[in-house]
Amino acid sequence: MTFDATETMHARARVTTNLRVAPRRASERRERASRVRSAATRDASDAELDRRAMLGLSTAALVSTFAPLSAIAAKEEKAKKVVAVPYTKYVVQKESTEEAIAVAKELKEAGARLYGAFWCENCNKQKELLGKEAMEYIDYVECFPDGVYQNSPGHEDVIKPDAICKGYSDAWPLWVVPKGDDEIGIQGQIKKPRELKRLIKEARGEKGDLLKYFTTLEMD
Repeated sequence: MTFDATETMHARARVTTNLRVAPRRASERRERASRVRSAATRDASDAELDRRAMLGLSTAALVSTFAPLSAIAAKEEKAKKVVAVPYTKYVVQKESTEEAIAVAKELKEAGARLYGAFWCENCNKQKELLGKEAMEYIDYVECFPDGVYQNSPGHEDVIKPDAICKGYSDAWPLWVVPKGDDEIGIQGQIKKPRELKRLIKEARGEKGDLLKYFTTLEMD
């Protein structure tokens, strides 16, 4: 049996070529598979982003839809709330000092008025600071003489100050003293008799003794 040297060389060349081609083809297949997986991953990622975007839009739509409904429901719930606080005159317990009585008389002479409400804690503290004897001279204006009522059976709603307090209901207690054709006042503060006396002087156009104030921290 004889061997053709040329044929043998050709066969070896084919084997060598196949050996070189096989790894290249395998590499190409892996590269194609990697590209396919990358594309699939991108598609999945895009799909997730789209899903989240849609979910966000849906959530926003739900919020925008139900937010007004929640506000309406809260308003209706508030409207159903029953409030029934009958008017009860506050009785001052503290005795008045001579200073408080003197200032109260000056306030009455100056035409001063004190606006407040029976349920106002600071209003009642102001009364106690003056004392019961002094309060007899004070022109006190009650802004809720009929109590406070809302959705209470047998009572009309009373949730706003009485008409007599129109323009005098920003903050209580509210002191008002006429000054010529105008008025001056102090609102939302509890004032000592000495401080109220300064208000009277200001209404009269009088100036305080600044030297005495800065040396003794008192002013007549």
